[in-house]
Amino acid sequence: MWIVGIALLIVSALAGSAAGQTGGAKPDQQGFTLIRDIPYPGAAKGDRRRSLDLYQPPDRRQKPPLLIFVHGGFWQFDDDRYRIGPALAETLAREGVAVALLRYRLAPAAQHPAQAEDVAAGVALLVRQAERHGYDGKRIFLSGHSSGGHLAALIALEPAYLGRHRVTPAALAGVIAWSGIYDLALRPGISDIRREAIEKTFGTDPSVLAQASPLRHVGAARPPFLIIGAHGDTSEFLGDARAFADALVRAGHASVERWIVPQRDNFSLVRFSDLHNVAHSLVLDALKVASLPPMLKAWADARRRWRDPPFSTLPFWRHATLVRSHRVDARLVEALSAVFTDARYELQEWALSEFHAIDLFAFLAALPPEKVGHGDYLVTTNIRNEKRFWKREQLEPYEPVIVIGLDNEKNLFRLTTFYRGLREYSFKDGPAPPVMARPVGAFIHFLKQAPEELESAVRHFALTEDAFRIVATDPLAALADVPPNVYETVTFRNGCVYCHRWRDVGSRSHHITALTGDKHGGEALPLASYPPSVWKAFLFDQEEVARKIGIRPNPITDEVARQALYELVNASRAAPVPTRPRP
Repeated sequence: MWIVGIALLIVSALAGSAAGQTGGAKPDQQGFTLIRDIPYPGAAKGDRRRSLDLYQPPDRRQKPPLLIFVHGGFWQFDDDRYRIGPALAETLAREGVAVALLRYRLAPAAQHPAQAEDVAAGVALLVRQAERHGYDGKRIFLSGHSSGGHLAALIALEPAYLGRHRVTPAALAGVIAWSGIYDLALRPGISDIRREAIEKTFGTDPSVLAQASPLRHVGAARPPFLIIGAHGDTSEFLGDARAFADALVRAGHASVERWIVPQRDNFSLVRFSDLHNVAHSLVLDALKVASLPPMLKAWADARRRWRDPPFSTLPFWRHATLVRSHRVDARLVEALSAVFTDARYELQEWALSEFHAIDLFAFLAALPPEKVGHGDYLVTTNIRNEKRFWKREQLEPYEPVIVIGLDNEKNLFRLTTFYRGLREYSFKDGPAPPVMARPVGAFIHFLKQAPEELESAVRHFALTEDAFRIVATDPLAALADVPPNVYETVTFRNGCVYCHRWRDVGSRSHHITALTGDKHGGEALPLASYPPSVWKAFLFDQEEVARKIGIRPNPITDEVARQALYELVNASRAAPVPTRPRP
């Protein structure tokens, strides 16, 4: 009787340090070499906006990778005040990475495409001067923050910019964008500051905005992308990133990584001096300078696996004539939050405009009777073998539907969070379990507000097309004689029999391994099978038991019901199970 905690699996990315310096430029006292104000070809003398600074690591006996960084500021502001680029460059240079900070002419004095042309000129210069400055010409990565992410993505995807300098995007080993802007459309709902910045830089002509949007230039033959957002980013930034990444994947792009880093905002996301910044580890891994820490790698592997999940809600869409779209309301968002819990910020990347669903009973009627069964009772079983038990007449007044899509996503198993417990059982030793998946999948939702006992049970996620069975007799009949408060506790209030078996009622639920989608150990055992001391601890020391396993307790707050349940389970270890219908 526990709820698995959604662990963010945040790990510390331990930053290294280096000492000493080499190179022909004047060494910096902090352990790296800095060459300032390298001009772009064709730039006027003293035009600092069309120049770059190059930070070189102290030891270049082996050629380091080069990270080209384009600052943000909505195309209008420099980085002189915030010094985001210099702080990032100093940290990475000490860790063995060469970093170039690119500047560009600013709007509104300079209109698009001036900014993209300047960045392209700087990139082309750096591609040609790899041998001169001693970095690896085959490991040149273009990156950008906020509007700098827009410029980096645009130049990597639209070959014309680099083509003017006889360089192609193939010269780039990858693109890294932090909190980037990928679609310049002046659509309803965007923030005033974003709209004003776009208009000042690009104007309002839709064709110009489309041509300047990286989203409009996605293609398969382009460099790998690492797209990083922050927990504290606004919905328009996170939604932009998701739409852009999805478009790259649909276009057949070979490598697309997308992350939302917890406990960060737009600025702290690129603060690499903070050794606990997950973005720091992701970048070092992308540059092949340092591997991801083990826990972060486990999380990354899980995320990659569930881009194409082992389960799907797409089979529901074969019943296309039954699918209806509904506006997302607070009740549906609250339902989704039951899966995302600590990672609720990930919902910000969704427009949450509409959801797509099938009327539950219309769906059941469309299935062959020999497949689904017949009767007045419904049993649903999800991929974790958790069960719910329903009576048709209880459900019908509240218009139950099966939610099978959200916004433009038809496979809700792609909406997945991950967790990892400390151990499988509190009373058994064994190896630490792997990372597990907790997907949304299909789920039942009431279009009309239902009573508590139904609303609390309806959040039964991870349903597939084969999750539904109709039966003729009450599947909870064996619990008919227990006191009402115990009946409520083991059903809708705490859901004991949704996972465990008691009196031949319920299930034996299990975890889903993230990397394979397979069943994993740590099954919910029948209540009467637990050793007496363990069963007692389960009920009367739930916080401690949950702490040992690394999960959240699902406490029974009714002390009378808890004591009664304890005694009834103890009695049922040897007593026969009574079976008679519940009145």
